[in-house]
Amino acid sequence: MGTDSLVQEKTTRTFYNGPEKTKWQKLKEGVQWYRPGTTTAEKKMLFKLDCAILVFGCLSSFSKTLDNGSLTNAYVSGMQKDLNLGGNDLNYLTAVYYASYLSFMIPGSFLLTRVPIQRVLPTMEILWGVCTFGCAWAHSLRDLYVCRFFLGACETVAFTGLIYVIGSWYLREEMGVRVALFNISGPLGGMFSGYLQTATYTRLQGRHGLEGWRWLFIVCFCITVPCALIGFIFFPNSPNNTKPTFWLSQEEIDLANKRLQEEGIRNIDKKIKWKELTRVLKDWPWYFFVFGWCLYDQNQYFSTTPFSLYLKNTKSVKYTIAQVNNYPTVPKAISIVTTVIGSYYSDKTGDRFTPCLIATVLNALAAAILLGWNVSEGARLFAFFVSGISSSMNPFQMSWASDVVKEDPEARSLITASMNCIGQVFLAWVPIFTFPIPQAPRFRRGFTFSLITSILHVLLVIVIFLLERRDLRSGRRFKKIADYSGQVVERESVEELDESRKEKAV
Repeated sequence: MGTDSLVQEKTTRTFYNGPEKTKWQKLKEGVQWYRPGTTTAEKKMLFKLDCAILVFGCLSSFSKTLDNGSLTNAYVSGMQKDLNLGGNDLNYLTAVYYASYLSFMIPGSFLLTRVPIQRVLPTMEILWGVCTFGCAWAHSLRDLYVCRFFLGACETVAFTGLIYVIGSWYLREEMGVRVALFNISGPLGGMFSGYLQTATYTRLQGRHGLEGWRWLFIVCFCITVPCALIGFIFFPNSPNNTKPTFWLSQEEIDLANKRLQEEGIRNIDKKIKWKELTRVLKDWPWYFFVFGWCLYDQNQYFSTTPFSLYLKNTKSVKYTIAQVNNYPTVPKAISIVTTVIGSYYSDKTGDRFTPCLIATVLNALAAAILLGWNVSEGARLFAFFVSGISSSMNPFQMSWASDVVKEDPEARSLITASMNCIGQVFLAWVPIFTFPIPQAPRFRRGFTFSLITSILHVLLVIVIFLLERRDLRSGRRFKKIADYSGQVVERESVEELDESRKEKAV
């Protein structure tokens, strides 16, 4: 492909070309669901896609976080006593889940490329609901292990499949606000889990001879199944493999493919080759972003299960069952608010560094307070609450990684997939040693570990920022840009296309 054709392809679509706006002017514009210049036909198509993809995606993320959170809520609401659980059993149940999740990740990715996603994701949603329902009838730790193993296998394709479909239909300018909406649905599920357990324990305890914690899993099953049915009816495949339906016409499918072609995305289903993997591993973004994600997974952990165990076991204050279930929802609420504010700020300004830095610094402060321990009860609760901000790092880091290598689709795919996979590997077993259940409520080892990882994360965020600025100033990142057909184009031939991005570093 020649230089002229590449430039023409990239500039076919009309974008805003007025005077450069300041950061404050961009923030005052407000949320723009549709990018400037979107036609009426595009808005109609995007509205349909939003209803189909985001409704199912958000409900799926909501139900999975709800069901996962229900394990801890059930544990502190009677399951521990009824099933005679003790020691590190709760951590082992989590480890079994992640071990299954990671073991089936590669087969799950293979399945996504061989079977239509519009069938795989809803089917796995149904199976997820069935396994959750099975937890309600567990009578031993072994039964819970079996259910958690299959739950991990069912979730393998959920996150990657949904992100893949979102990235397949929307332009880059349209993805930010939609990915943010998808990301906050998870913490909402975690919040709702606490309130749902309180309600079921209060109103259904002993109903039909079942304990309240068992009713929690039954109710979760009843919420999950309708989500899957919505997916079977409305969820689409990738644009180049979607057939017309009663809600999406062939003209709208053609329009979606045309939009992607005009942005330069010609082969969504391209398979990554070995030489591309080795090329990505020779550059710094893979190592720094993957390591950062591993730190993120560890940093945000003490606002989850350890907080619930603290409330259940602390002797300084006697918390009720309702409080034990409701208080852990506060960090999730903080995560939702900070995710929305941070995503809005970073999408409008292009500044991913500031939200990441603020989140990591506050998390380090929270870990320091809990490690010191000899503070008031209010200060401890404040630390646990503030630690919820670390969960908002998810969209910030993913977006930042995508921005740094946005001209290199293979690198973007490998880096984001590696972040999710390798981070989960460490999350599967590290908490067993850092936050052993018998040490509740004072996890001295865990709080020390969280403080160390938080400080490392602060330093890493600064280093990534400096490396990105170096690449932007020198043009190093643009020396060679691999397009989707595998052709290599020299930076000098397409310099005008990304000049605005280079100016950010000045």
